[in-house]
Amino acid sequence: MENRLLKIAGNRLVFVVIAWVVSLLVTACVLPQAFGSWSEAATMAAAAFLMLVFGPYLLVVGLCGGMVGDVGWGLVAMVPFVVAQVAFLWLLSGKTSLWRRLGRLGRPARCIAVTALAILSIVGVWSSLPCVDTYKVAVGGDKIKGEPLRFVVISDLHSCYYGYKQRTLVDAVLRERPDAVLLVGDIADDRLADNNAAILICQLAKQFPCIYVSGNHEYWSERVDEIKAWIRGYGATVLEGDVRTVEIKGTMVDFCGIDDPTYILGSWFGQLKTVHEKSDPKHLRILLSHRPECADIYARYDFDLVVAGHLHGGQLRLPWLDVGLYGPAWGYRQFFPRYSDGVYALNDNTRLVVSRGLARESTPLPRFFNHPEILVLEVASAPQ
Repeated sequence: MENRLLKIAGNRLVFVVIAWVVSLLVTACVLPQAFGSWSEAATMAAAAFLMLVFGPYLLVVGLCGGMVGDVGWGLVAMVPFVVAQVAFLWLLSGKTSLWRRLGRLGRPARCIAVTALAILSIVGVWSSLPCVDTYKVAVGGDKIKGEPLRFVVISDLHSCYYGYKQRTLVDAVLRERPDAVLLVGDIADDRLADNNAAILICQLAKQFPCIYVSGNHEYWSERVDEIKAWIRGYGATVLEGDVRTVEIKGTMVDFCGIDDPTYILGSWFGQLKTVHEKSDPKHLRILLSHRPECADIYARYDFDLVVAGHLHGGQLRLPWLDVGLYGPAWGYRQFFPRYSDGVYALNDNTRLVVSRGLARESTPLPRFFNHPEILVLEVASAPQ
């Protein structure tokens, strides 16, 4: 049987390539949320090796995203990728395999390779599961008049798929019962369709006040005005150099929102100055801005909180050290970004809060030890 297969395929390497191509095309058909369109297949071809090695992670788009809802489609999407990875393992373990031809390292080395492959795949699957992280921040003075305020921060969704009608995310937010939902950029994407982002905002805006600012991918899409229009249409507030004052539990809150600096760097500084001047120093002042790497600029002002995203937590995080490896910075270092996850003190009065975001299938590089994050922010008055 094996000889017949080898005659048909030529060799095992050709068989694996064919299996991978078929799996890519089939998945692009059955789960368009993962790739957006047929053109996405060509884009993802550049990540061929990652798709073979981390096949289960990429399939998890449907399965883990649909645990609450669309599990059936997730299982359908998994089948061709599982076939591709089995073929890859077959290539490594066969008597005439590429592994033996290149290294002749023997059975122990192949066992180590297969074990490492399995561990990496399991970690990739586990790392793709979303989580809810809660941070508590104390604000000095008497700005918080009563109970602590509670916000949910959503960033860098990139229109990724989280189950039927985005139930995985919607249910998680409902359980937290926030006073407002802060959407800090890259909720839509420049490659994937807007459907998943629109479904999420539509569901959340019916339940909670939603405040949105743009990210770089909305600008890269060259549809930023269109995206802002449909977000407004669902009832969310879009801030673009504006201040929205809201009373929450007796506390006056100034939400100060600025656009992403992509293509508008000059006016970005103008927006930042404008919202600072328009906001009331006696109110709780929260700046929403997509870019955490601009922390040194934010520190020149006296906002109480700055809420950001963008860096995806460093995409790959080093376990136990809890350090992000890589971040798509703007004019700053990209490896080991300084502000990638959690709460940072910019000065005596200002705290920067950075979400790891929810990007998953929109990014070819897998997340490792870096769960997609729904961030819950509790703001209370500092002890006197």
